[in-house]
This record gives sequence, structure tokens and C-alpha cells, in this order.
Amino acid sequence: MASDYRGRGVKQRDRSISLSFKRRFFRQILAEPRARELLLNSLAVGEADSATDLDRIADHVEEQALSRKIYRHFAEENKHARLLKKHLESQGFTSKPLPPELDYEATGQIFGMGTPKARLDDPRPFDTEDLIIFFCGCKAGEERACREMEGLIDALVEDPTTVEVLKMIHHDEIRHVSYATEELSKLSAAGYPSEVLRVLRATRRTEARAHRRVSLAFMKRLMTILDYPAWIRFFAAIAINVEFVKRYMFPGGLDQPILLNAMPTPLDRVQETAKPTS
Repeated sequence: MASDYRGRGVKQRDRSISLSFKRRFFRQILAEPRARELLLNSLAVGEADSATDLDRIADHVEEQALSRKIYRHFAEENKHARLLKKHLESQGFTSKPLPPELDYEATGQIFGMGTPKARLDDPRPFDTEDLIIFFCGCKAGEERACREMEGLIDALVEDPTTVEVLKMIHHDEIRHVSYATEELSKLSAAGYPSEVLRVLRATRRTEARAHRRVSLAFMKRLMTILDYPAWIRFFAAIAINVEFVKRYMFPGGLDQPILLNAMPTPLDRVQETAKPTS
């Protein structure tokens, strides 16, 4: 018991030290206009990119209830992009395209994450394999988005306006992870458990590779703006690589959704209220 208590105390202390360093780093970002612009523009463009092709994917799904959920996902990602673009402009900046090395969505496609563009050009409706690939890509990407948002919310406590926007987006990201998990659970229960697990683990590893590449490029650019010395850049790169190794070596399995029925659509709500009461 005593050793467990000491272990928890050490972990809590380490987390506090890590959060202190992170908040100090983000304080410097907020104080430097170019760094602040880079951070906010990356968030805005990233959210806009995450909506790309979701409407086309919904068009390939024959089951109407599921297609509506994907369309709702598409609409919410566009809403996030508008919120962040408006916030970016309120800071005196203008949204602009990201350089290729900072483009997470494009890098994920290069590594083979999610539904290939060529499949969307094929008019055939999605089959079970296509749905597994799509929802595994969705789950891996949204899991990363949730962790990134949580880290930013913790680190940007001195910028409450940005935190307010991020909290609204984070609430939706949790639902996106949940509905992707629900759909994968249905596919697993329908007779494809090994396929779901295999693709999910492979996709998380692919996502980790894409995230590592973009994170290293983003950190390099930020630290150049902030004029950080080489030794700090060296240890920042090590931290990114350690995080990559952990995710790659231990991709995990199919967990339970955080929320149930996470993506109800207007038609679902109409049908629910129309049900006769017993």
C-alpha cells in the first residue's frame, strides 16, 4: 500500500513538472505573434482538412442512418474550422495553407491512413471492408485529436478565449471517437472481430508515423521562431520519438465508447419522439 501511494505521488509530481514546463512553453508562444499565428492557423487548417471527403464517404454508404451520422460528422468538422478561423481572425491573423511538412491529413494519406482517394472515385457503395478501413481511420485520428485538444486546454490556461473554443471542439471530438468505436463494435459483433482489430492496430501505427513526422516539423519551426538553443530542440525531438515508439509498440485494442448513441441525427430524434409510449 505504501509503495502504491509513493508510486502515485511520483507520477503526480512528474505530471505537475511536465505541465509546468508545457505551460511555460505555451506562454512564450502566446507572447510571440509569429508563433501564435502558426499555432492557431495550424489548428484552423487542420480542422478544415479533417472534414475533407467525409461528405463523399457518406454518399458511398447505403445504410441511411449511418450515412446521416457521417454527414453530421462532416458538418461538425466544418463548424470547428469556422470557429477556429473566426478566432484566428479575431487575433489579427489570416488563415493560410500549411506547408506540406505540416499537413497532417496529407501526411496520413501518404502513409496509407484511412480511405484511399481512389476508392472515393469508385462509385461502388462501401462494403464491410471499406467501412472497417474508414472507421478505423476515423477512430485513430479522432483519438489523436482528443489528446491534442486536452493537452492544449491544459497548457493554454493563460489564454481563456482560445481555451473556450477548444473546449467546444473537444466535446465534439469525444463524440466522434465514440461513434466510430460504436460502429467498429457493431462490425466486430457481426462476425469481423479479427479484421477490425488487425486494421485498427495497423491504422494506429500508421497514424503514429504521420503524427511523428508532422510533430517534428512543427516543433522545429516553432523553436526556430522562439530561437531555442539546439539542446532544447534535441530533447524535444526525443520526447516526440518516445511518444511515437509507445504508440507504435502498444497500439491497443477496441475499447468501449466513451458515450453511447454519440451521433444522433435530427431524423433519429423525430423517430424517437414518435414512438408510442407503453
